[in-house]
Amino acid sequence: MEWKKNARPCCAITLLQAIPKGKIIESIIQKATELGVSRVVPILSERVVTHVDRGGAEAKAEKWQQVAIEAIKQCGNAWLPKVEAPITIKDFLTRQEPFELPLVGCLESGSRHPRVWFEKFFTEHQRAPQNIAVWIGPEGDFAREEYSAIKRAGALPITLGPLVLRVETAATYCLSVLNYELQAGRTVAVGS
Repeated sequence: MEWKKNARPCCAITLLQAIPKGKIIESIIQKATELGVSRVVPILSERVVTHVDRGGAEAKAEKWQQVAIEAIKQCGNAWLPKVEAPITIKDFLTRQEPFELPLVGCLESGSRHPRVWFEKFFTEHQRAPQNIAVWIGPEGDFAREEYSAIKRAGALPITLGPLVLRVETAATYCLSVLNYELQAGRTVAVGS
């Protein structure tokens, strides 16, 4: 058997995923692991059906971390993402974690393709971002007040295309686009 050394990804991606109904979150964690995220933060939002107390949150985090472990075995990723305990939007925003490129999937007008934000970042910094956060809402999307709070914290609204996607499709689509942009490198030459 030949061992290969995998370098740590050049960009740490945090998926801030509103918890969907049922076990869909497990599929999202699996796909997020396969797509190389460094962290998954399950979000309790206004439209999330799942409610957990503190003890239940820790138990869910442990269970979901096992999903990531199984996914990493399958895909061969050398870097295990951290799956955190579920947290509310307000509590997460209180942490004031700095992200170089914070994004939020948004159905509202004024949203841009993620490439627009990548190009803007590259133009300003002459390099790719070292860390990205991406917020994906629940079924029915984030409530207007939640979007406002996320955007006030600096998240840039991105479109995921002209169709309304299921939550698990939205997460996979968005992480795939981010991976494409990061792996493709600079997509537009400076000055063009």
